[in-house]
Amino acid sequence: MLGYAEFKSHVLRRDEKGVFGIPFKRLLGCGLGAGALLTVSRTFAPDYAVIASAACFVSLLVLTAPSGGIARWKHILYSVRWRMLTAASLAPKSVAGQLAHALGVPGAGIDIDADSLFRTDEDAPRTDLSDWVSFSQPLTADALSVEVSPGLTLAEVAS
Repeated sequence: MLGYAEFKSHVLRRDEKGVFGIPFKRLLGCGLGAGALLTVSRTFAPDYAVIASAACFVSLLVLTAPSGGIARWKHILYSVRWRMLTAASLAPKSVAGQLAHALGVPGAGIDIDADSLFRTDEDAPRTDLSDWVSFSQPLTADALSVEVSPGLTLAEVAS
């Protein structure tokens, strides 16, 4: 069996290897976060430090799970932001609307004026079509020429 190697199609890339389909980088990051909490919480609450760090590890693991390519904590953040925006614009007198106003979420609707958005600028330079470069004689060697009034005769093209 010298020089023989069997490759499997289900082998993951190096950065995706881990346990139970969880990449090692994510496991390492969650472990570092839980270890930091364990170190800090041992000074304040040594009896509950291990339980708090285990809960932190699990919660970090759940919140960093990708859902559609975006981490779950970002989905939650976008959902809360969307709810604040809709509460600020649709029900500004409600508790959520007042909280959104206190947090500085814009509550006014966006008004788009099509006349000002698609207004033509009168000072813009106009292009004269006689300034364009055209191929008036495409079959000759000197095909590129500048014509004062470019035109196409259909009788020559058809033959």
